Amino acid sequence: MTTHFATILPHTTLSEAVKKMVDEKTNSMVVIDDTEKPVGLISSHLLIKEVVPDYFKDDPTYSQYGAEGTFKKYAGEVKDSLVSKFMITDFHTLTLDDFMIEAASYMMVDRLRTIPVVDNEKKVVGIISRTAAKKALYDALYDTKTKNPPEEEDEESLL
Repeated sequence: MTTHFATILPHTTLSEAVKKMVDEKTNSMVVIDDTEKPVGLISSHLLIKEVVPDYFKDDPTYSQYGAEGTFKKYAGEVKDSLVSKFMITDFHTLTLDDFMIEAASYMMVDRLRTIPVVDNEKKVVGIISRTAAKKALYDALYDTKTKNPPEEEDEESLL
């Protein structure tokens, strides 16, 4: 479990979310309410998806006809969109007592990059990232513990 993670509020704008992701050097954030309980997840993928018009998503070959500055134009049109509009709201949380196999299973089924870990009060206390799952896989295969950064804990159990 990583205890150093980024959070954001649902009423934050897309432009503020992008700035926070860049400043905090992350590609995902847990959306929390005023009581620090998780209400959603966002990723850089979702932010970019919000900018790209649907007709480009349906057939990306149309994008080759976009003029210079097209991305900037579309970004400007959605910069004030609220995180609550496009955040993932159907997601699992884990507790401090859960095991890595559960985290890995939910990552596969839900195609999540991050799973919030909550305490007994349902407040976010950490996340399980794909990097943490990869390190746990390494440890399982090589029957060892990787040298984790200080903010990362035991990878078999979440705590």
